[in-house]
Amino acid sequence: MILLVGAVVCLGACSDEPVAPAKPITILPANDAVVRKVQIALRKQGYYTGITDGFLGQNTAFAIQRFQVDHDQIARPFIDRALLVSLGIATH
Repeated sequence: MILLVGAVVCLGACSDEPVAPAKPITILPANDAVVRKVQIALRKQGYYTGITDGFLGQNTAFAIQRFQVDHDQIARPFIDRALLVSLGIATH
């Protein structure tokens, strides 16, 4: 059974069918004020415990990814519009 599932997945991945291009991701400039807002929002929800310094460092990136995984989003260690909306910092 497992072998058949693997074969089906492999065949689907090796298909010659065209794949739709990926939707472009708009990465927002990580200015201090935006990063600080993200850090505060992540802290309020228990994801960030570091210093609220406006610096997008390793701790902030890890907190962003943990938040995204817990909210069924693709984990990306940067700030984009989808993250700001899901944190309640920006509107659609």
